[in-house]
Amino acid sequence: MNFVFYDLETTGKNSAWDQIIQVAAILTDDKFNIIDKYEERCRLKKGLVPYPEALIVNKTSVKILKNTNLSHYELIKKIETTFKKWSPAFFIGYNSINFDEEFIRKTFFKNLFEPYLTQFNGNKRADVIGMTRASKFYYPDFLKVGINEKGNQIFKLDALTELNNIAHNAHDAMGDVDATIQIAKILNKSAKEVWNAGLQNNHKIDVDNFLIQNNIVCMDEYLFGKFNVHAVTYVCKNQFNYPQCFDLMHDPLDYIDMSIKDLKVRVKQKPKLIKEIKNNKNPILLDSSFVEKIPMYETIGIEVLTRRAEIIKNSPDFKSKIQSILYEEYEAKQLSNSQVDILPEESIYSAGFPDNYEKSKMVDFHNADWEERFYIANQFKDERYKYFAYMLIYEEMPHVLPKSDYEKIHKIIANQILSTDNEKWNTIPKAYHELDNLREKYEKQGNDEKLLFLADWDHYLQDLEKQYQ
Repeated sequence: MNFVFYDLETTGKNSAWDQIIQVAAILTDDKFNIIDKYEERCRLKKGLVPYPEALIVNKTSVKILKNTNLSHYELIKKIETTFKKWSPAFFIGYNSINFDEEFIRKTFFKNLFEPYLTQFNGNKRADVIGMTRASKFYYPDFLKVGINEKGNQIFKLDALTELNNIAHNAHDAMGDVDATIQIAKILNKSAKEVWNAGLQNNHKIDVDNFLIQNNIVCMDEYLFGKFNVHAVTYVCKNQFNYPQCFDLMHDPLDYIDMSIKDLKVRVKQKPKLIKEIKNNKNPILLDSSFVEKIPMYETIGIEVLTRRAEIIKNSPDFKSKIQSILYEEYEAKQLSNSQVDILPEESIYSAGFPDNYEKSKMVDFHNADWEERFYIANQFKDERYKYFAYMLIYEEMPHVLPKSDYEKIHKIIANQILSTDNEKWNTIPKAYHELDNLREKYEKQGNDEKLLFLADWDHYLQDLEKQYQ
């Protein structure tokens, strides 16, 4: 199967509220031979407040965004067309599962395209950063990595490429794609088993089957900047369908006969008895032959670990108690959580999939001219899709909207971006505050280039504020 290596540059880190401003993608065969390339930029959406520091990182000036002819909607339509043309394929990035994939999903969702394109119709996903962390553990000499002040290894792409003499135009979408391909080539050559595990564990079903077929599994865990590996055995699933596994560093005989009350207390304590595997996040899972590379478990010995795994496997009552504890904890959290209204932009995971009628209207919307799109927008039954359609018309062809609808959307955006509260999205007051902090930083450094950059964005924000006041 072919590979699609891709990367996005964005106005911030919040995939529900920030926007994509640059995309780059390279289609290769499974030997990394380049078949096709795609790269594009777009301008800012109307009423969007970018994070100044994000724009400094990806070197995006006001001039670049203002002189870009392509609108955000046009860019997303081109990405969707390109990715469909290149399918089926493995869609691969560097930290893509947690970042780029979330931006693609939520951006497609808000633009009335299929959000799960990279997983449907034979497509699969993989993330090079997870493979790189695991490979460094199992094959310490395969790449050089830095160490931060906390003593943890640094896996940022620009740090890796610098240490390993890999040419890299950092924080440029195409530059990051090129660098990711080079890391992938090294993985494929020097850590083949981990590379294959990353490709194989690309779907929930594949992960679940691996856990069922292997009594002992070596799983990766990345928490608070620290990478660890554990030898575990499958127990059950929680309310989110994530597999829960017993850490075989513990002797199950100490726990299987515990009352549910005592077990509930122990489950919350450290070291953790139960490890969770997010089966939709491309985990790196390896079989028991890799236990010898994990000092703690290698000391325990494969015979003891096998016996412990068998005890768990043959203890249905223990499994049932663990599952009950997890469900009870979830229900307690649900009751204690305040009922905050979910806004349309944040609702991708909370309201299910569109039915065939809604899907057909989405296709009609994209194929129609802008005047007709207004009438199609009113045919959506789900108010979220109607709202997204209206927003797209407002951004692309505002004169098509009746005056009352235009003013309604304009007011929604004005209330959001002028808010003085600590909102989930960026606001003009928050952006001014960030500019002040950055200005102070660069004045101390005497960095005139960055100060001019900030001055341009200050003018942009002032103009945006006037427009929406």
